[in-house]
Amino acid sequence: MNPLEEAARIVAAMRELPEVAELHSGPFGRVATLGAGGRVSGVRVTEADVTVGVTVWAPFSAGDVAAAVRAAVASPGRPVHVLIADVEVPAAAGTESENRKETVS
Repeated sequence: MNPLEEAARIVAAMRELPEVAELHSGPFGRVATLGAGGRVSGVRVTEADVTVGVTVWAPFSAGDVAAAVRAAVASPGRPVHVLIADVEVPAAAGTESENRKETVS
């Protein structure tokens, strides 16, 4: 499997994880796989290792997120590095509408 195909497979696996809100390409977009067929952001696949950048949902445990990502990547023989680049806080039910109420005099 070429690096772009492997990166695309990993992206699909990350989208299935409930802990992961989205993929993140890290500072300056460095977490990406480049190839003749394009670019896959959020996953860097090399012969030596795999790096996955993620935005996670709060609350979270970094250890649990890293373990879930590594298991989903399933790249035997290569280390998998997990970059937790950002955290999303889910909106509480009803909070948005309550904050937008206007007082009419």
